[in-house]
Amino acid sequence: MSWWEWLISIILFLVSLTVLISLHELGHLSMAKLFNVYCQEYSIGFGPTLLKKKRKNGETYFSIRAIPFGGYVAMYGEDTQLEEGIEVPPERSIEGIKKWKKIIVVSAGVVTNAVLALTLIFISNVAFPIIRTTSFTKVSETSIAYQSGVRDNDKLQIYYPKSQEVIDDGETKVRPFATPKGVGFFVVDPNVVFNEHHYVLTYYPVTTKHDNVLSECLTLYVAADKEKVASDQELSNLFLDWTKEENAPDYYPNFNEKFIYKTEDIPVNLRFKYQVSENETAIKSIDLTLSTKDGKVQDFGVSLKIENIWLPFSQRLSNTFVDFGEASIVVFRGIGSLFTGGIKNMSGIVGIFNLSAQLYGNYAFATYLYFWGLISINLAIFNLLPFPGLDGWQILVTSVEGISKKKIPNKVKTIVSFVGLALLFALMIAIVVMDVLRIAGVM
Repeated sequence: MSWWEWLISIILFLVSLTVLISLHELGHLSMAKLFNVYCQEYSIGFGPTLLKKKRKNGETYFSIRAIPFGGYVAMYGEDTQLEEGIEVPPERSIEGIKKWKKIIVVSAGVVTNAVLALTLIFISNVAFPIIRTTSFTKVSETSIAYQSGVRDNDKLQIYYPKSQEVIDDGETKVRPFATPKGVGFFVVDPNVVFNEHHYVLTYYPVTTKHDNVLSECLTLYVAADKEKVASDQELSNLFLDWTKEENAPDYYPNFNEKFIYKTEDIPVNLRFKYQVSENETAIKSIDLTLSTKDGKVQDFGVSLKIENIWLPFSQRLSNTFVDFGEASIVVFRGIGSLFTGGIKNMSGIVGIFNLSAQLYGNYAFATYLYFWGLISINLAIFNLLPFPGLDGWQILVTSVEGISKKKIPNKVKTIVSFVGLALLFALMIAIVVMDVLRIAGVM
C-alpha cells in the first residue's frame, strides 16, 4: 500500500477502535444514569487528559485522554474519589442500587457491543453488493498464457475440496474452506509432481478491489496424502462440473508444509472451460510453468475477474443474522481454544491493526465493516468471561452476593481484582509480542 493508504488505515483503525470502546462505556453510562447512579467521569482513553468538559449544571465530566486503547466510566462506589465539595448519598452509588440493577449496568456494555456488531454486519450486507472473484479470465495478448491458447472469458477450472478434514499440526482436523464475508482456497491442480514429490496447487483470491492476478494467488503445498495421486479419469470427472461435490476427489494440501520457491521452474497443468459454439463448451488443458525468481511466482498473464452481485433485500437481511451467528460461533471457538491450544492463535492490538490495514487495502469496504463487527462481537463475548477485571467477573460477584445475601469483603475483591488485572496485562503484553513476531515472520 502507498503511504497515504497506510495513513488512512491508521486513522480508520483508531476511529473504529474508539467507536467500539466508547459505545461500550456509553452502554454502562446510560444504564447507570437510568438508575440514578452518580457518574463522575466518562472517559475515552487512558492516561493524560487532552480534553475534559462538563455540561452546564451537569455532574459528569466527558474527557478524552492520550492513550486511545480503552475507556471507563467512573461511578461512585467503584473506588472513585469525589471532587472536593461534592457529596453524594449512598443510594446513588453503584453498590447502593439493587443487585439486578447493578447487573444491568455492568452488562450494558456487552449488549451495546452486540447491537453495534449486528448493525455493522447489517450495513455491510444491505448497503453494499457482494463482490466475488469469478473464475473467468482476463488475458494479456503478449503473455505466455495467451501464446499457450488461453483467451479472455475462458473459465479456469477450480474447485472446493470435498471434505473439510485437513492435516494440521500433525493431526487431522476440521478446517473451514470458506469464511463469512471471505472466500477459502480453491484447488487448481491436485496432482503436481515435482522432483518426485506430490504437491497440491491452490488458489486464494487476495483482493476484491480489482481483478486478481492469478500468479499472485497461487500457492503450492505438500499433499496431505503423499501416496495419493489423481488419475486422469478422476481429473476428467472433477472438471466436468467443479460445483458438484461428488466430482471432487479427496486431495488436500498440508497447510504446515508450504512449498518454498527457489529458482526452479515447476510444470503445472491448468484447465479452462471455453465456448465452442453458442450451446457447446469444451475444456482445454494448458501446460504452463510456474517460473520462480527470488522466491516469487512470475506472472504468466492471467487475471481472474471480479463481479458485483446485488441479492434481494430479504436475502441480504437474512444473511445479516446468519453472518452474526457464524461470527459469534467463530469467537466462541477462538476463546475456547485458549483452554486447549493456549494463546498462539490469539491476536492483540498490533495483530488487529495489521489485519485491519490489509482488509482496507485489499478488500471492499463491506468486508472492513464486517471485520469490525466481528471485533465488536469479540469484545462483547470476551467481556462476559468471569475473570477479574472483566464485566463477567462483576456480574458473577454481584450474582453471588445477591443469591447469598452476603457481601464479599472489599479486601478480598480488591486482591482478586489486582491479581486478575496483572494477569490480563501480562496476557496482553505476551500477545503483542507474538503479533510483532508473526508480522516479522519469526513465528
